Amino acid sequence: MKKKQFLALLLSACTVASGVYAKLLESKAAADFKEASSYGEASGDGTLQGESIYQIMVDRFYDGDPSNNATGLAFRNTEWNEDDFKYMHGGDWQGIIDKIDYIKGMGYTAIWISPVADQQLWGMPVDGFQWPTAYHGYNVYDPNRASRYFGCEDAAASEAKLKELADVCHANGIKIILDVVPNHVGDYLQGVGNDAHYISDNGNLNPGTQTRPVSPFDNRDWYHNKGDIYDYENHDIIEDHDMGGLDDIDFDNPDAKQAIFDSIKHFVDLTNADGVRVDAAKCMKPSDIHDLQEYLGVTSFGENFDMNPSFVSQWVGDNGEDGMLDFPLFQAIVNDFGNCGNFNNTSELSIQKVFDQDSLYGDNVNNMVTFIDNHDRDRFISAINGDVDDATRIKRMQNALTFIYTCRGIPTVFQGTEQEIGNKWGITANGGISDTCNRWNMVEKDMAGNVVADHFNTGTATYNLITSLNLIRKNHPALQYGTQREMWTSEHLYAFSRRLDDTEGDDIEVICAFNNSGSDQSANMSIRAESSIKAGDVLVNVFDENDTLTVSKNNKINIIVPAYSNKIYILKGPGPVVEKAQVSFKIKNAETSWGQNVYLVGNCAELGNWDPAVAVGPATCPNYPDWDITVELPKNTRVEFKAIKKDEAGNVIWEDGDNKVIDVGEDDMNFEFSF
Repeated sequence: MKKKQFLALLLSACTVASGVYAKLLESKAAADFKEASSYGEASGDGTLQGESIYQIMVDRFYDGDPSNNATGLAFRNTEWNEDDFKYMHGGDWQGIIDKIDYIKGMGYTAIWISPVADQQLWGMPVDGFQWPTAYHGYNVYDPNRASRYFGCEDAAASEAKLKELADVCHANGIKIILDVVPNHVGDYLQGVGNDAHYISDNGNLNPGTQTRPVSPFDNRDWYHNKGDIYDYENHDIIEDHDMGGLDDIDFDNPDAKQAIFDSIKHFVDLTNADGVRVDAAKCMKPSDIHDLQEYLGVTSFGENFDMNPSFVSQWVGDNGEDGMLDFPLFQAIVNDFGNCGNFNNTSELSIQKVFDQDSLYGDNVNNMVTFIDNHDRDRFISAINGDVDDATRIKRMQNALTFIYTCRGIPTVFQGTEQEIGNKWGITANGGISDTCNRWNMVEKDMAGNVVADHFNTGTATYNLITSLNLIRKNHPALQYGTQREMWTSEHLYAFSRRLDDTEGDDIEVICAFNNSGSDQSANMSIRAESSIKAGDVLVNVFDENDTLTVSKNNKINIIVPAYSNKIYILKGPGPVVEKAQVSFKIKNAETSWGQNVYLVGNCAELGNWDPAVAVGPATCPNYPDWDITVELPKNTRVEFKAIKKDEAGNVIWEDGDNKVIDVGEDDMNFEFSF
């Protein structure tokens, strides 16, 4: 199939109708294009670069085998109050197998699943009170045994079920990423220093309960025994103290280090895992995590819950691991896309400020794992502040999703995001750190276990958007591996290009522009010097084949982006070069009120086609009340225009009188008039 046919097929599949994203994978044209494309495979360097990841919290996904459910007080069907979220709900590996078509239908190339080792089911104290369970898997009971609650009561059968899940994923072209917990086990040791001991050492009135981890991990000398972390600004304390009471393994003890490494490698080898996510990486030395990655022989990315790129980058590279969860970019996305912040506010955590520090990650920048929320953070929809209607919240979320699918890094989406649901009951956590109401079940049940609501709807706009984004990313390798370069930054408009620098051909660059505000934004931006796009080339929006741009003789494009939206342009082909002249306007005696600026609007695309929302400006004001603005206008063309005054709310005051007229000739020119 020829390249022009590829383009036609993709454009046909990517058209947006009535604001709802097309179901690309159900499109015959898209299927043909996907089959014909030679791109979309892993980079071949052993990393996850080029993949897109679906994060699954196993216990909250789907109960495929009720026979392995916990019993008694440890298990709850309902989500009627916040406390219900602290107990096991029955999701398991069989449930993922049962729903593999749902995942595959969105086009994901990898899944990241909860820790697979047998988790701590808290013991029963004398008073009969049942503490919350480790349904999430991060409190480990037996590092060497596959979870009985995700698999089977029989240890061998449980391993077989885990391997079956991995085999099903691989058979469907989906990589599997294991969440691993090398830093700690569950909370068993009491006391500190020489007083550290297990409850069972003092006698236990409930024999058979999990009062200590399984041997050989019940060795007190394998742990730091220094009590909880009390200063999260001091990395030495973070590294050798307990996180939330969880017994912190001492990696200076070679036996302890080897034992936990061996337990993880067993499951990596069993499943032929394609990578691991390292829990609590911030609580470990980068060198120890590097040793783990080398020992496992697969790529890894870690969790470093910190918003400072300089700090996070210490765990990335030759002395750390291949990538990290990009918490700094995550927070900037919440700030700028969720809450309409300033894209180029370099004094706070903004999109521009984070990207300006990408050099800290060196060649690993495309291994950074990007996300808009996860199991530890408020759902993106709930992280939006203020009285914002549901439709607007979803638009902002979809804009943020498109952003992580097009910017550098590996996009990762938490289960249920595609269902357009926020935290349960709208509850948000202090500071956004959440571990209850954001972890709702994909299937809601009543107390008797009857299904109340099923959240595996494949018809939501966001399910279809993710499907579209996965296909677009697959078929444009620049979005997987390309170098990212900033093209435009302003308060509410940010644009960048992704380009395969060492590749020849036409389909090696994508231009992406994002508007995070409630009004249209425009910019006349220059094509990057590094670009292969040239004057006269025509760019087309992958979501709308009728939306095209022609690169001017001066290598500029005029992009107009609607509210809470984006434009993703690829090269369509060469077109006629529209020669333009540079016209410098001086608008005299334009007195403004506080918050007002001066703009130009007129009868051509370069002046917004009379739409004040996308008028050119704001003008500069070196000598108030005189204003200056320069625009490139088509040569040998009569242009009608007016000046307007506009404030941040979009209120417009038009210049009085008839339209002004300028005849643009062959040369650059100046034009003065009074408001």
